Amino acid sequence: MADISGDLFVITCGVVIVIVVLAITFIRLRSAERRMQESSYKLRAYTDLLNAVTEINLAHGDSYKMDIAKKNLALTLNRLNLIGSSGVLKSVSDLLDFFNEHKDKDFDTLRLHNILNTLVIEARRDLNPSHARRVEESQVRYRFFSPIRK
Repeated sequence: MADISGDLFVITCGVVIVIVVLAITFIRLRSAERRMQESSYKLRAYTDLLNAVTEINLAHGDSYKMDIAKKNLALTLNRLNLIGSSGVLKSVSDLLDFFNEHKDKDFDTLRLHNILNTLVIEARRDLNPSHARRVEESQVRYRFFSPIRK
């Protein structure tokens, strides 16, 4: 009888360990899936922001296109306010201040590019910190399209 109870104990412990390992694996997989979906959504929102800024640059002088570009920027900013990291939100704030300072005027393209560079760096840090660190160490300067203003 002692042999049977000892065997039963070992089998029970084995089953419990397998169940615990499976539960931990399931939890980690779900967590990784959630992080991947969040990262994908953030990437889409950050890309939409940069596209909206490009639309504003391209719409200079065309009030209809400018209105559409401003609407796209506003809608993108609404999403970013909910999901953006603190560094991205600070950069977006700097970008909005810049646009507000230069309403219907020519603006300093270099300053805009500096703000956008900071925004891209912060977005990279938010999406993939280890890769962002390697890119920053290489001292890459990001480039953006901005037509010549007269």
